[in-house]
Amino acid sequence: MHPGPSSNKLETTSKYAFRGLRDLTHLYSVASESLSVDTFTYKNDVYVAISAPSTESCMIFQWDHIEMNFRTYDNITGQSTVGCKSVIIKYEVFVIVAQLFGGSHIYKFDDDQSRFNKFQDIEVSKISKPNDIEAFQIGSDWFFVIADSSKAGLSTLYKWNDNGFYSYQSLHEWYRDTDVEFLDLDGKAHLILASRSQVPVIYQWSRSNQKFILQGEIPNMEDVVVVKHFRIKEELYLAMTRYIGDSKVLRWGTKQFAEIQALPSRGSMILQPFSFKERYYLALGSDYTFSQIYLWDEDNKIFDRFKEVYIQAPRSFTVVSTDRRDFIFSSSFKGNTQIFEHIIIDLSL
Repeated sequence: MHPGPSSNKLETTSKYAFRGLRDLTHLYSVASESLSVDTFTYKNDVYVAISAPSTESCMIFQWDHIEMNFRTYDNITGQSTVGCKSVIIKYEVFVIVAQLFGGSHIYKFDDDQSRFNKFQDIEVSKISKPNDIEAFQIGSDWFFVIADSSKAGLSTLYKWNDNGFYSYQSLHEWYRDTDVEFLDLDGKAHLILASRSQVPVIYQWSRSNQKFILQGEIPNMEDVVVVKHFRIKEELYLAMTRYIGDSKVLRWGTKQFAEIQALPSRGSMILQPFSFKERYYLALGSDYTFSQIYLWDEDNKIFDRFKEVYIQAPRSFTVVSTDRRDFIFSSSFKGNTQIFEHIIIDLSL
């Protein structure tokens, strides 16, 4: 890819640093509300795709190695865009754009034009109210799942066939799914689907059937809106987001997940794990108050409260790394998207 339009929607704000050996510094804000942030690397350049329903677009930013900031690269227009997810297959870049209206579409990067062009439509009959996109690879095959949150929705698995993605399997019908998470569990591919109408369910990939088979559920976890997995020193954990009550951290043990910690939640739509150089964090968003950043305590094997950040209605926290620098993009449903940098402060001076 080559430099795109010179316009830049990133607005520099006053910097402030949270004191500590490693900390977060607020750098910029993107002058738009957003629901999701995704990042991908192509030909040694780092890109960020931001779904912005208020501006009806998927905004593509590129890291500028000279100016050392994120600059506008392309803009994929749409209608009520709720998700932008990148997939790179055989050196080709695709962006899946999920929309509430006008159907959902797949765009492909054109090297000659240095822009994304529409590549494929996704069947409207399958997806009516998309809420999350998860892309992944099993063996040599590429897939993505769209979780559908409508009453008559069909969360659907799509598979790449060298010419495009096609509908491959319907999952978890009629349950108003809010989130889907792909993970490796004991060496086997699994999907976890979260729904407002029942506890999260687990699907396992069957090599013989070449399909996902319903395996079980995660009990006592009603009203989970988002599921994220992460690993700390080979241990597998789940971060389970609840809007009201307690969000939960679970650890995989002997063939089941067990709760290890409850985090009080007020209007929480995301409990996002992320890590930098053996430091493990959880970001718990809030629609009503400050969002909380937790840091893993290795001795006690739990997360301790680390910092507070104010973001209006956060919906995602996404790590973007480039030029030996680490950033966190935080989407906001009711305000500007915020960018923080994870920094190391030299306390020896």
